[in-house]
Amino acid sequence: MVPLRIDVIEVCPDRAAAVVRPQLVLHDFTPKVSRRRQLRRSPLNRLENVLALTAAAAVLLYVVIGFGVSAFHFVQTSYLPVTSPSMVMISKTVKHGDTLSRFASRYGDPNIYILDREEQITRANHLSGTAPLLPGQHLLIPVTNQTLVAQIVKTYHNTRVASR
Repeated sequence: MVPLRIDVIEVCPDRAAAVVRPQLVLHDFTPKVSRRRQLRRSPLNRLENVLALTAAAAVLLYVVIGFGVSAFHFVQTSYLPVTSPSMVMISKTVKHGDTLSRFASRYGDPNIYILDREEQITRANHLSGTAPLLPGQHLLIPVTNQTLVAQIVKTYHNTRVASR
């Protein structure tokens, strides 16, 4: 419900004679609050403001840290030195008395079963399991022993640099 008030307005067209007319006017009867009292907030409102500010700061920190981590990961993967491969192939000529077991035990990974290492050599050279090795035969040997792989890569790298 809107409060109404009747006001009297003087209409003076020629200022000689004043005509009085009643008029309905809307009037706000809410009590006026002083500016100082209006700015004062309850402790609950202050707590809500602090929590909202803390949440906004946490979200901003999460975004900044996420960006930093992704940038670090990008730089780390872009500028890493090339690691040595896990396996290299070398060429060997079979001599009298050489066997697949000897090649497998020398060049294979010691953590892998010896028969699996022999099978890797036979698959790499398309040999049957019963075919004997002949002196003078060339074999490709997969080297999976990490210490030998590192030595081979280092030797290969030094040879390539020296030949330039």
